[in-house]
Amino acid sequence: MQSKNLHFEPLTDAHADELFSILTTPAVLAFIDPNGNPPTIEELRTEYAARSHGPVVLATPTEQWFNMAIRLKIPPSPVIGRLEATGYGEWGEVAYLLGEAWWGKGLAFEAMLWWHDYLAAVAPGTAWWAAVHPLNQRSIRLLKRLGYKKVDANQRPKLSSYDVGDCCFVRLPS
Repeated sequence: MQSKNLHFEPLTDAHADELFSILTTPAVLAFIDPNGNPPTIEELRTEYAARSHGPVVLATPTEQWFNMAIRLKIPPSPVIGRLEATGYGEWGEVAYLLGEAWWGKGLAFEAMLWWHDYLAAVAPGTAWWAAVHPLNQRSIRLLKRLGYKKVDANQRPKLSSYDVGDCCFVRLPS
């Protein structure tokens, strides 16, 4: 699975070692854990192993997990981030993360365009939601560019990625 500059592969515990350095940089950590508590490598391996198997106990019968590692196509082809989505039937939530070295190069936009095409095929008709730290202006601009609309946080479904104060966005199915 690929786009112009990127290769996508199902996220597994094997990706934890490559993504660990990205997740523990202060610039990335500031938006994913405001308390500044990075995961340990063991916690990350365990989390990614669980994600690769999907939900164990389904909150709803329609719950689906989608997780991909993002790799540059140009050798040495490092992993530069990840894409996540959890579908609950008519709605779901998405998240994305790229290492700071790849910000501002259009790669997040390219990855998310590919992600929405992928999700439209595996979970058609789903409205996708995203929660973003209010200071993460890059992500807010990206979501708006992708056609997401900002909504009042009180209108959101129960998003697992939502932290109090986050901005909420939704992209309705086309």
